[in-house]
Amino acid sequence: MTSGGSMTPSGSMSNDNAGTSGSATDGNRVKGRVTIVAVMIIALVAAGFTRHVAEAQRGAPAAGTTQTGTNLSNMNSFALALLLGGLRGPLVMILWTSSEAQKTEKNLEDFDTKVEWIRMLQPEFDTVHIFQIWNKAYNISVQMASNANKYITILDAIEYAKSVNRERPNNINIIYQIGSVYFDKLGGASEKAYYRKRVREETLPHRTDTKLNRGEPGWRPLKMDPMLDERGMILPQYKDELVHLVQFQPFPYGLSPQALGYNYFKRAQELQEAGQRHAQISDLVIDSRPGLALRMWAEEEIERGRNVELAAFGNEVPTDPDQRFEKELPTADVSLTAAPARAAVQEALYSYNQAARLLEAAQREYERHLLKHSINRNTYEFHIEHIKNLQHLARGDHDFLAAQLATGPERDRLAASAADHYRKALRQAEYILVRYHIDDRFVPELFPPGTSRLTADKIPPEMYRQILLGNRQILRQTNEFDQFAEDRVEYERYADRAAMRLAQLEKAGH
Repeated sequence: MTSGGSMTPSGSMSNDNAGTSGSATDGNRVKGRVTIVAVMIIALVAAGFTRHVAEAQRGAPAAGTTQTGTNLSNMNSFALALLLGGLRGPLVMILWTSSEAQKTEKNLEDFDTKVEWIRMLQPEFDTVHIFQIWNKAYNISVQMASNANKYITILDAIEYAKSVNRERPNNINIIYQIGSVYFDKLGGASEKAYYRKRVREETLPHRTDTKLNRGEPGWRPLKMDPMLDERGMILPQYKDELVHLVQFQPFPYGLSPQALGYNYFKRAQELQEAGQRHAQISDLVIDSRPGLALRMWAEEEIERGRNVELAAFGNEVPTDPDQRFEKELPTADVSLTAAPARAAVQEALYSYNQAARLLEAAQREYERHLLKHSINRNTYEFHIEHIKNLQHLARGDHDFLAAQLATGPERDRLAASAADHYRKALRQAEYILVRYHIDDRFVPELFPPGTSRLTADKIPPEMYRQILLGNRQILRQTNEFDQFAEDRVEYERYADRAAMRLAQLEKAGH
């Protein structure tokens, strides 16, 4: 056939008939779209009518969850889902795609609104909420230029989580995620010094000036709400939420992010024991987190005590997180008679005492965890030894500082107690170094016959120092690679601090 009426390889008419065929096809498409739109409109009207009928029969507003009065014309999730009917799925897909594209392009206009709509359209999917909490706290916060804006974005992630928790209380997925944002992000990120300071300050009493109330369109948390009264006691409205912090009151210097993390981790652990299971995190991890949070909270308290000591005795306070262990020795050799002003070290006394209490609780948590999950024994036995070391060191530091401020028999009592704790801290630090931080190649030469690192507890403690000095000499002479060099620094500092404080107490007759 000629080209005027020929068939193309694809089977469609070419040239002369193409226009006629294309017009017919376009017309069919328009008719199809009109039909779809009409069906959608009819479906919306029918869904709305059904909703009103259902409300009338029930005698109350439709609500699958608590009425929150959030965005999208103040409709709750159940009403929104009922009104949209089968359109909910496509709308969610569009919102997900659009919000993720905005995140990638770093265009955050309307991002929060879309996330809120996704929350309302998929309220029953915990994994959606887990992702969005993490998404805001991590992916979105890092796009902010300043620490202040990062902090506000993280608070927004927590507020999102708490809004879900208000609708679906005591859900292990949400409770754990709140704890994770407090502990891992606000308490452990590279900007943690800034975040910790703000959290502690803002949990104390302060004015909450805002033009909008929580739940109103456009509201966003710019700071945390106060959780403590003037005495550092948890406010009545938070006692149920912060139930696991009550035992550690008061908090005159504010709440640590690690403290808040511990509280929610402990609640998640209890929910797991009651039968709930996290959608993504293993039972073992959920069960282990309270002990870890207590330990990290205690370490923060000890570091705060060091900072106060350094300032009180005229030393520079390092601000680099990598210099944490450099804070151990500058004040370690101060005399027992070199008493600072009481007001200057009051916070250090509180922090050391609080750290000791937290470490006792952490040890109990670890031991409880190992009874259920013995697979973690090798790792967590080391954590327990670490906790014992810090516990004696914190007790010794508290009593030494208190003895500097005391007189007469009270000073003698405190000094004797400090000496006892420092001796135990010294032995514990040396034990950890011998047990965990000696190269196996050197063990036959350094350890008594018939012993090994696994049986280091059978070695007389008075031999620890000899073994450590021998290890140092071998490394110096052979120039061998020291795989434990970085790990030893921490415990060498603890041992040196305890030994220097013991020397000062002995010099003062204790």
